[in-house]
Amino acid sequence: MQNVIIKEVMAIDGRSFMKDLRDSVLVGDGAMGTMLYMRGAFLNKAFEELNTTDPESVAAIHRAYVDAGADIIETNTFGANRIKLDNFGLR
Repeated sequence: MQNVIIKEVMAIDGRSFMKDLRDSVLVGDGAMGTMLYMRGAFLNKAFEELNTTDPESVAAIHRAYVDAGADIIETNTFGANRIKLDNFGLR
């Protein structure tokens, strides 16, 4: 799997994040699952598995949110827990 660098949106250190949070409105990304579904991901699969099987699609969605003005991007790990992953034979 290749490393995907979207672009530097803000500094990574905690002090800068807290300052930005105090001084401005930060915009977060949106519904990753909805976007993956719209791109053809099936509901009978764990969307978290796409991080390894189709990282380009996940990165493209992140890139689209950044391009739309998102300051904060969350990982595609919403349902990455033992119970859900076990249902899909993953862990």
